Amino acid sequence: MSDGCILPEDLYYWIDKHVWAKPEPDGTVLVGMTDVAQSLAGKIIVVNLRSLGKNLARGKSAGTLESGKWVGTIPTPVAGKVIAINEQIKGQPDLVNTDPYGAGWLIRVEPADWNTDSQNLATGADGVAEYRKKLEAEGIKCSH
Repeated sequence: MSDGCILPEDLYYWIDKHVWAKPEPDGTVLVGMTDVAQSLAGKIIVVNLRSLGKNLARGKSAGTLESGKWVGTIPTPVAGKVIAINEQIKGQPDLVNTDPYGAGWLIRVEPADWNTDSQNLATGADGVAEYRKKLEAEGIKCSH
């Protein structure tokens, strides 16, 4: 792990946007920011997420984040209806920094078409290798 970035192989990555999707057994999909994104953003101080029931197109904003050096939107890697938001990160936004793949998840979506959306995401050992190649090409390293 020369770049220092944690990239689990069981997630689906939208590499260019530094977001992940994780299909759950109930058919829903968790969405969050990658370790790369939180490292680039720095200490996250505010998280605002879309409302429950909101239908999001792939690439549309799942919410906004603010850190000491960055304010921006979080694109969703999968189209669908927001059925849960992570209420815990409203009071503890730094969970996105400390546990981006666990307690720092952002929204849960009922996907409109997971089969199609997942084809546009990188996953498994090959997906992680592709992501690492991009990080190396852009000189991105994660700090923990």
